[in-house]
Order: sequence, then structure tokens, then C-alpha cells
Amino acid sequence: MRQAAGAFRRQAGWYHKAHPTFADALALVRKELWAQEETFYGLAAHTDTIKVPRAFMERLTDAVCYAA
Repeated sequence: MRQAAGAFRRQAGWYHKAHPTFADALALVRKELWAQEETFYGLAAHTDTIKVPRAFMERLTDAVCYAA
């Protein structure tokens, strides 16, 4: 998780952070926990489902991790 923290650190172009902030760490923990969930487990086969591009889901998850 330590290696992932560096990649997950958000920063503005005008401000360089040497270490992840608490918000960065919390967002990383949320993302790791949510990635372990079987989100669509138990859905009936006859329900309406759509496929979502992985890149879109990654961006959405990253945004929600900080907003939660």
C-alpha cells in the first residue's frame, strides 16, 4: 500500500507535497476496501445491466474516494 500511496497522492501544480496528507491516505484506504467488494454479487441474470469502461470507473472511484 505504501507504493500505491505515492501514485494516489493528489497535488496542485503550484504546491508540491513531499508526503501524502491524511485525506490522501484515507482516500487510498477507501479505494482498497471498495475494490475488495463484490459490487454486483447476487444480481439476478434477468436484470438490466450495462458495461462501463474501466477507465471511467477508475476516474469515478478516485473522485468518490476523496468526496466520501
